[in-house]
Amino acid sequence: MKNNIINILFITILFALSIIIIHFLSQSIFILKYKNNDYYIINNDKIPSIKNVIGKRKLYYYKSSNKDNTYIKIYKYKDIKNVKSDLNNYIEFLHDNNDYAYTSDIDLKKDTGFIQLSTNSIESKKIISIQINYSKNEYEIIITKAYGSINYLQN
Repeated sequence: MKNNIINILFITILFALSIIIIHFLSQSIFILKYKNNDYYIINNDKIPSIKNVIGKRKLYYYKSSNKDNTYIKIYKYKDIKNVKSDLNNYIEFLHDNNDYAYTSDIDLKKDTGFIQLSTNSIESKKIISIQINYSKNEYEIIITKAYGSINYLQN
């Protein structure tokens, strides 16, 4: 009887470890798929990636969801040597070359904060919004595609 309990406990622990290992491997493979892309693809829209503008960075988390015609993709990068320089170059590129409007105040002098930019989607009546949350050596890029529009002020 004691041996049966030990065997059941051993099998249970082995099963739990197998699930953890499979989850870790599948997440790692999933991240590798998106790690070196030049564009973030959200439905039919192509957004230049941080790699496209700055160069390779260490992607450690990726998540994608779609609910009620709102698409969200999250990319988290860590071990960044100069967060402020990366983000300054990235947002200037999006603004100057890809028609993104700043939709938040930007103060990269702070050690932590967020930046928001938006542009019209290639699909009518939809917008692409990018929120970048940053801290000392990492940043998170959250891309959302939803119904809405950006109207630019004209001089």
